[in-house]
Amino acid sequence: MRPLPTPVLTANAPVADRLREYYLHYPFHALQKAVALSPHDIITELKASGLRGRGGAAYPLGRKWECVLQQPDSVRYIVANGEEGEPGTFKDRILLERNPLTVLEAMIIAAYTVRARAGYIYLNHSYRQIEQALQTLLAWLREDQRLGGNILKRQFDFDIQVRRGPSRYISGEETALFRALEGRRAEPSSRPPCPTEQGLWHKPTIINNIETLSCVALILEKGSQWFTTLGPAGSHGPKLFCLSGDIKNPGVIEAAMDASLRDLITWAGGTIGTFKGAMVSGPSGSLFLPDDLDKPLTVQNGCGNGTVVVFNDTRCAADLARHVTDFFFTEHCGQCLPGRESMKQAKSLMDNLEHQPSLAPLQQRYGELHTLLLNSSKCGLCSSGTAMAPALMQAFPADFNRHIHGGCAVCESAT
Repeated sequence: MRPLPTPVLTANAPVADRLREYYLHYPFHALQKAVALSPHDIITELKASGLRGRGGAAYPLGRKWECVLQQPDSVRYIVANGEEGEPGTFKDRILLERNPLTVLEAMIIAAYTVRARAGYIYLNHSYRQIEQALQTLLAWLREDQRLGGNILKRQFDFDIQVRRGPSRYISGEETALFRALEGRRAEPSSRPPCPTEQGLWHKPTIINNIETLSCVALILEKGSQWFTTLGPAGSHGPKLFCLSGDIKNPGVIEAAMDASLRDLITWAGGTIGTFKGAMVSGPSGSLFLPDDLDKPLTVQNGCGNGTVVVFNDTRCAADLARHVTDFFFTEHCGQCLPGRESMKQAKSLMDNLEHQPSLAPLQQRYGELHTLLLNSSKCGLCSSGTAMAPALMQAFPADFNRHIHGGCAVCESAT
């Protein structure tokens, strides 16, 4: 097993210093093929590819586009989600620095498919230079009639605007992102209805992650059959993995999803120290332990957004749990009573480990809070944020017991 011998998503070097040359040499093969097809044919090809969303939820892309196309409302929107607020996640930034036209091309294809007239790219607040490059590319696309009115003389109109949102993790949640684009506070909305039915300004909306859109252009250019040759069933196509933490060469690795955690660590030069665990799909994802090193990083195994945070045996699991809980306590929207109160109690439990009588009641209470959030919170971000701490308690009880019974030498030595 090795990374893709010829990367397809990350093949380019950064384009900021050669933007005009990059634009003039970009082939637009996917767009040329798409406008010769019917919307039904495009969706059929995307569904045949098995492409699932790369932002974490892994929803089948073809089904999402088809749902928007079937809506009776003729006003529709296309949104590219580049907020990327999950700790340890930076793959979308790499894509936008190296091949931004792949994303813009896919948005135009999406608009052609569902007859949307307006699109938005929502960026992390820190991506100022990326925004500037995108604005330049959008101006050139308008000049060449690939955006604006009567695109490519196919009698459809579509334009794209770029927005940078506030520096909040919650802004990456789809409905919160819509509110931010509408000029309101970034807060999640209750579902149903889904964004495909009522999204931006309560209109049918396609919202896809930056990496997902990059795959769309590949599928239309190379064909769905090519896409399915990469990765196992249910997890087709190239995938970007963000490695950080106690790893010798942190960064982005492009591979198929039959790669294992051991493969990624090997390609990144190995772990610094002895491997203890990894947060796969970030702090809101799954805990991988030494027995999971050879498990393929598929959608089915919780690969999600491809974020991998590795930690070694010098790390205290209780300290990691406290940091994760602190992050989600700070970043949750506070909109609903279950979210506010449960996150407050979860933080209190982690801040007062030394006052717990034993680990068992701590596990029970934290687990109850997690279940309450799963069943009662307005959105899924609080419940996803309270999943990692119980997993760490289950896997590393000795680390928590040190804090409960008189202090942790590992944490004390680190201060």
